[in-house]
Amino acid sequence: MQDIQAGYWMQMRQVLARTGTWPQWTSRTQVLGVVAAQANVVELWLKEEPESLSARVMYARVATERVLQAHRKQWARDYRKAGDLEKLVTRAREACDKASEGNPDDAVPWICRLALAEADRTGNIPEHHMAPPPHEYLLPGGPWGLLGEVHRRDPFNREAWHRMSQALQARPGPAGRQAVATDFARWTVSFAPPDSPLLLLPLYARVQEHRERRDHGAALMLNLLWTREDTTRAITQAFEGWFRKADPATSSQLDLNYLAYALARGGFAQLATEVFAAIGDFATPAPWHYDARYPAEQWRRAFEEDRVACLRSHPRQTGERP
Repeated sequence: MQDIQAGYWMQMRQVLARTGTWPQWTSRTQVLGVVAAQANVVELWLKEEPESLSARVMYARVATERVLQAHRKQWARDYRKAGDLEKLVTRAREACDKASEGNPDDAVPWICRLALAEADRTGNIPEHHMAPPPHEYLLPGGPWGLLGEVHRRDPFNREAWHRMSQALQARPGPAGRQAVATDFARWTVSFAPPDSPLLLLPLYARVQEHRERRDHGAALMLNLLWTREDTTRAITQAFEGWFRKADPATSSQLDLNYLAYALARGGFAQLATEVFAAIGDFATPAPWHYDARYPAEQWRRAFEEDRVACLRSHPRQTGERP
């Protein structure tokens, strides 16, 4: 990442060449793409090696990330910049097509196309507005075909399901963002593998509900949110189904932090100590910066308070003294 920021692409190529699994490939291209989107380093790589499949995939990542960053900065609401955003979208879609041509088995170009659905405010791209699976009346229309393309190449790809949730929430309809996130998470968990990180999707939905209640001044109700029966059931299912079987070294740090957050608030202090131990020093701002106790920039205080409280209540779990 430091080399990318300095404008060098050789280390990026070497890292990707050593990548051995599709989940690892998805994760590494995503992380590198976020950094590379701030410079023209991938363009330089592609100019030097125009036939490189890795370079094509990375350009699809970079082009997609630029669209999402522009969209989240509200470009779509500024009529002076709407045309610029459309140009970025066209460029990203062309990059995804080019990457798919080089390696039809790679799910990442399809994940990028799925991610672009979040920024589709015009509704002019048919693949972003397909009907949900049969008999799933609670789910809205969205890029279901793109999710299917990813699933055929890499079943239950973690990023793809999160991208799908974000795309559906971008156009939630009358039920609202939180209801869409919850319904989609429940549907996914109903058939996801028992050891899948997708078992955490209900926790992501619950954190979103927590955030919305906090923003609307309902802080006194937040504790009740985490002790509801459906929430505690989702928390224990995520812990027993995913965390007990996952390798922390290859797990998403964001998933670990969301699970620790949910366990601490759901009253599962003893289980939370195990997750905090797996997190180690790698705390992530989300979801701790949604905590109502402190301003968002003080998220580390929320993390440390919960971690210390859980360790003090169950010191034998990790061998630490209270």
